[in-house]
Amino acid sequence: MKKMYVALVALIITTAGFSQASIGVQVIGNASNLSFKSEQVPDSKKSFQPAFGAGIVADLPLGGNLSLRPSLNYLQKKSSIEFSDDDENVTKLKTSLNYLELPVDFVYTVPGKSVSLYFGAGPSIGYGISGKMKYSGLVEGEDGEPVQAEESVDAFKKEDKGGAGLGNLDISANVIAGLKFNSGLFVHAGYLGSIRNLAAEGGTYKNYGLQLTLGYMFSKN
Repeated sequence: MKKMYVALVALIITTAGFSQASIGVQVIGNASNLSFKSEQVPDSKKSFQPAFGAGIVADLPLGGNLSLRPSLNYLQKKSSIEFSDDDENVTKLKTSLNYLELPVDFVYTVPGKSVSLYFGAGPSIGYGISGKMKYSGLVEGEDGEPVQAEESVDAFKKEDKGGAGLGNLDISANVIAGLKFNSGLFVHAGYLGSIRNLAAEGGTYKNYGLQLTLGYMFSKN
């Protein structure tokens, strides 16, 4: 957690050191989902969930049309899974995770008179600061018979302490493509997908999302 705040300070200081650098703000709409595999749950239905993000962004010129674009965001990553057993009993598992996300993209810009086109890609490091996993389905009752139940646990707490046991650190690949207007307004679409398995054991849990970002860049010039 402290490392992410250090990263924020470093982002601001680094931006200030570039004479042509810009810093801005942005909001993010995230159509969030996950890649999920488990031996206990061979078949499942997943659906995209609406999520939100916001943060600060910098643009650091590297030469020519190439620049470095780091940002630090608060970002929600959500998911919803449904699976059924042989008796067609449906179980639902919904997860809502909150991250500090630090993507660093190398961006190539195609300049225009009033609007420029840009493309970018790079790594992203996320740290889960909070999250809940909600279970709704059948559990074994005191008499051994299945009963309907709902339960909510801390997504990042260890399983032996009553949590879901997901790892806090999420490492992802990020790609973006968008437009920047001379006014400083920019908009881009992107994809953010985990390359690190967050499940402690017995399966695979990876976040991914399709994003639409709207922001404004304050030029230093």
